[in-house]
Parts: sequence; structure tokens; C-alpha cells
Amino acid sequence: MIRPKKAVMEMSSYSPPTEGREGYLRLDFNENTIGCSPRVIEKLREITAGNISTYPQYDESIKKLADFLKIDSSQVMYTNGTDEAIKTITETYVERGIDEIIIPVPTFAMFGFYAQLNEAKIKEVFYNKDLSFPTGKVLEEINPKTKIVVIVNPNNPTGTSVNRQELIEILNKAKQNDALVLVDEAYYPFFNESSIDLIEEFDNLVVLQTFSKAFGMANLRIGYIVSNKENIKTMRKVISPYSVNGIATACVSVALDDYEYVKNYVKTVNENKTRIYSELKKEKIKYYESDANFLLVDVGKRCSDYCGQLKKKGILVRDRSKDPLLEGVFRITVGTAKQTQQLIEALKEIKDQEKPLLIFDIDGVLIDVSKSYRQAIKQTAEFFLGREVSENKIQDFKNRGGYNNDWDLTEAIIKSRGLDVKKSKIIDKFQELYLGGLRNNEKWLLEKEILKKLSSKYKLAIFTGRPKEEAVFSLEINGVFGYFDRIVAMEDVSKAKPNPQGLFKIMEKYESEDVIYFGDTIDDMKAAIDANITPVGVLPPQEKSGKLKNRMLKYGAKQVLNDINEIKEVLE
Repeated sequence: MIRPKKAVMEMSSYSPPTEGREGYLRLDFNENTIGCSPRVIEKLREITAGNISTYPQYDESIKKLADFLKIDSSQVMYTNGTDEAIKTITETYVERGIDEIIIPVPTFAMFGFYAQLNEAKIKEVFYNKDLSFPTGKVLEEINPKTKIVVIVNPNNPTGTSVNRQELIEILNKAKQNDALVLVDEAYYPFFNESSIDLIEEFDNLVVLQTFSKAFGMANLRIGYIVSNKENIKTMRKVISPYSVNGIATACVSVALDDYEYVKNYVKTVNENKTRIYSELKKEKIKYYESDANFLLVDVGKRCSDYCGQLKKKGILVRDRSKDPLLEGVFRITVGTAKQTQQLIEALKEIKDQEKPLLIFDIDGVLIDVSKSYRQAIKQTAEFFLGREVSENKIQDFKNRGGYNNDWDLTEAIIKSRGLDVKKSKIIDKFQELYLGGLRNNEKWLLEKEILKKLSSKYKLAIFTGRPKEEAVFSLEINGVFGYFDRIVAMEDVSKAKPNPQGLFKIMEKYESEDVIYFGDTIDDMKAAIDANITPVGVLPPQEKSGKLKNRMLKYGAKQVLNDINEIKEVLE
């Protein structure tokens, strides 16, 4: 293998993830999301074999572009996208190993790419923490060794811009140090400000613009450089004479004729950008306002997950977490109203999964079972024993732990009196009593208005030792079934509480790191501790003594409520 030059060996490759994007809503590359003007498509259909077989001619198209920009034809030249523009400027002005290029970062990767390839000394200047342009820092860094100062206005990926007065300050200091100021205005239609009118006053100003973004012609690869005619004349020596194809330049002419199409698209994008701001604010998702057709969203350590979840929902966004200052940040391209609605709905769905999660036991917490399940335990045990079983005795067994299942507890009471009865008979009698009428004695405990408010701020779920059918019946008859996103009951787990298996089954469906489990037994507290979530005890209606409260606190309860309606004390 022939060894390449040192600069190539040392540089990192630039491989944007452009493959496999078909079929998605592509909000990852700041492209026009509806495509170019229909007139461009019509022009492409007119292309003949003769047009393709001959070398391109630029004069007529350049004249049209110059008229559009209100400059002379000698002050503009086409390039194969702005990538070639950056390459050409760097190759024209940088002395290898000597000259410095100032690049505010984070920004478009191609500036560093071509600076490194041309062995320039790169001086990176970080944007301010709020992602505003670091004017003061840039001015401080300009010195006699500086050859190029890079300004992307508005900047990609931050979306922030440089005001005109600050730009002029930089141009003046750069001129004093014989340095060029390269202003990339790829997104200027959305910003509606350009520095092209300054090329007459500043011979050290070079402006780049493109047809890739607002015009929707990225695949035609056509951009252009604007500067004074001497600079343009010099750069023409460096660039290939036919790097831009004639089909692209022919499309430029018709695209300029239909600039109203671009203006309408820009208006749509800017309106929808404002709408996205509003929705993100409602969802309490951090974002950065932008002067371009994209914006940054900061979701912290969930950035990769957000990008992955959006992709599953058919939407591509760009993870910028590896850029300086942008850890936990992804970039969204703004599109049409319909596309924006799709994006907003997807973000809300993902955000919804982040809501704090409240998990409730049912018996003794949400429902008073003192006259239903407790009576079923009492009457079943008494049926087989032939003598009275006190409610205190039942509570004593509950307080010991290990008897979350009422069938098990009933069997334990019977055995404690020296009688051995087949478990199946105990269950049959218990169910006969409970389903035969005792369940009609149950009383819902959590006030409906409180439940409604909780459901708007939290995800609500249930982990109960009840059979699923009985849990659903009780929730439905009380008109509260719809408030709970998930119910894990007896049949859903292989191991009952205090094993935390049921809690894990619920939590695997949610992304929330803030989870509380409300229970009325020490088994509930143990399960929550083993699941590494917050346990909160709730004293059941039939047991308000300090004994149970103290035992729940001993086994890890963060707090013990006298009544579930005191839940605000825990959440505030």
C-alpha cells in the first residue's frame, strides 16, 4: 500500500449517516422537507441527451444569479455545494503548516476537515454556554498569523447567529491582520439577513450560499461563493472549471424564477418552529431557539433513547451529543404543519413515558377490604375451625409478613390452630364467600378528584396480589379502571410479594427513574426496597395503631400515611 501524506493519515473521516433514510420523515439533515419547486422538476424533464453529452456553460446562469443577488457577475462563482466552496477557499489562501484558521465550535464539520487536510493550524473557539456566538473570544484570537476566520450565520448545529455590528468588528480586525472572513450563509433565507452587501466595503469578506436547503436542491450539489471580483478571479484558478454540472445550473435559473415558492416554504417553517417551541415548553423539554430551519433539543442522558424512539416512530433526527457543548442534545429539522404535528405527537408519547410512576397495591390502599377480603379470611377460617377467629389475629399475621396472599394467610391461621385442610378446599370456600356477596361490601378510598389530578402528572399502575379478574372488576365497578396504565396481578408473576417481580414487570414498560410504591404491609415495603424504588406505607382502615406504622418504617418505608388521600404529602 502506498502511504498517503501525513495530514490524511492523521485526520478523521467524515461519514454522515445518509444511507437507509427512505420511508422516514427525514428531520435529520436540515433539508427542505417538501422538495424543490415544481418548475425545477419540469426543467429536469426537458433535459436532452445533447444537454448531458456536452460540457456545461455557466455565463447565462451566473448572470441570472448575480441579478438575483444584486451584484455583478464577476463577484460570484458556482461550486459543487458549499463543501467545494470551503475546500476552494482553504486551498486558495492557506499556507500549509503556517497559517491559522479560527473556527468557532460546534459548527459544520467541513471547515475543520479541509483545514486539517490543508495542514492549517486550527484554533477552535467555543461558543458561549448559551450557544450564542463568542464574538469577544474570536476578536481576541485574531492575530497576524490568522488567515481565515470562519463564521456560520446562522450556525449549524446551534441555530444561533451573529449580529451585523459584531460581524463588522470581526471584519475590521481581520482586515488589520490581513485575514479573510468566511461567512457561510447556508440558512440565510430563514434568517432573512445576508452580509453580501458588505463585499464592496470589505475586500476580505467571502460569503457562501447554497441551493441545498431552502431551495430543496441538495442532491443537485450546487452552491456559490460571493466576494469582490479579485478574490473570485483568484479562486477560479484553484477550482475545477467543470465541477458544477450544467443540469444543476439550468435548474438554478428556474428555481430563481419561482422564489415565491421558497418564501412560502420559509414562512411555513418559521411558523412551525414557533409552534414546536410552544409545545416543547408545555412538555418542559429544554430547547434552544434558532434562526435557521432547525433547532436543538436537550434531553440529557436520554438523548440516544429519544433518537431511537423517534426512529421507531418513523422520524429521523440528528444526535449531536458528541459535539462540544452539546452533550445530551439532538437536532430537529422543521418542516410542514403536518410533519410538525407528527413530530409533536411522537415527542409527547416519548415524554409521557418519563412521567414519575406511582404504583399502588389495591387492598387496604385503594380499597377498604375490611368487610370483604378480611371477612372472607375470618369466615373461611371459622368454617373449618368451628370457632371464632378475631380480626386482631388476622392483622397479626399480616404484620408478620410473608402472607400477602389471603389464601395463604387463611391456611396459616387454620394450621396455627392444629388443623390441616387441603389448600384447594380453603380456596373454594374463600371464593364462595368473597364472590358470593362479600365483595359488594368494598369501599373505594382514594378521592376521585385527587386521582384525576394524579393521572395528569404521573403514570399510574397497580401491583396487587388479587387475581386479575377481581382486580379489574373492582376498578371497573368504581369507575377508575381507565386511570391505570398497567395492572400486574397474581397470575402475572411466578413469585408473590415480597418478591419484587411484579414491580419489575411494571417498570420495564416505562422510562421513569422516579417510582413510588404505595402498600399497606411490610411485604409491600420489602418488595419496593428490593426493586430499588421508594416505598410508602399506607395504614389500612382496620389498622391505625402505631405497631404497623413502626414495622413499615423499620422495613424501609420513606413515610407512612394514615390515609391514601394524604398522598400529596409524599409528592409535594
